[in-house]
Amino acid sequence: MRLHAFLRQKKNNVESVVLTSSGGSTNAPGLTNETPKKEHTHWSDSEAQIAAGKFSPAAKTLMDLRSLEAVGRDRANNVVDKTLADSSPRLCIINPNLILGPQLQPGPISGNSLPWIGRIISGQAMTDIIPNDSMSIIDVRDLAALQVAAAEQVTSSGRYFGVDRSYPWEDILNALKKAYPSYQTPPRFKGPSSTPTQFDHSRKESLGVKLRPLHETLEDLVSFMISRGVINAP
Repeated sequence: MRLHAFLRQKKNNVESVVLTSSGGSTNAPGLTNETPKKEHTHWSDSEAQIAAGKFSPAAKTLMDLRSLEAVGRDRANNVVDKTLADSSPRLCIINPNLILGPQLQPGPISGNSLPWIGRIISGQAMTDIIPNDSMSIIDVRDLAALQVAAAEQVTSSGRYFGVDRSYPWEDILNALKKAYPSYQTPPRFKGPSSTPTQFDHSRKESLGVKLRPLHETLEDLVSFMISRGVINAP
């Protein structure tokens, strides 16, 4: 079913639609890490993303824009076509970045995030130096809870960051070391730490979901990976 057709299912008693997008659609040109990002203010430039070969983030940027258009709203989530908006389901879009936590699906770990973290833990990736950068993270269970809350909260609509916060890689890898003492952290970069990406969390917090801290996510992730044989028990 085409996206526009799907988003016109209110006539079939579909009251709300929740899409999972990406934080890659919220990287406005020229935005610095010190400026808190806002869901309906900061948009990536899809043409610049395509020119840079960033096709997946570009697709998410276009998906967000076209989805809002399909329900009669603009990029600020304002109603611009009342007839279309009234005939469409309530639309929410969740924008996560790095999603971590135990995999629900049985069998080998899959996707992009978990195999990558498995390689980091086992010393096959990110071994030269700790990046002087940050990563925006959410626990997969909390992301699911945000999606359910967005679907059930009748006042919710538009985009919502699906992140706990942006953690410096130094903090991430040190927390990983605490969760799995056998892990060998790479050398620290020289100089002061860069500022992590900042977010305006007010819209996300309006959904009423309490998010897990990083250490809990990583501890549960390590236990999961041991249970699946990805890494050895310490």
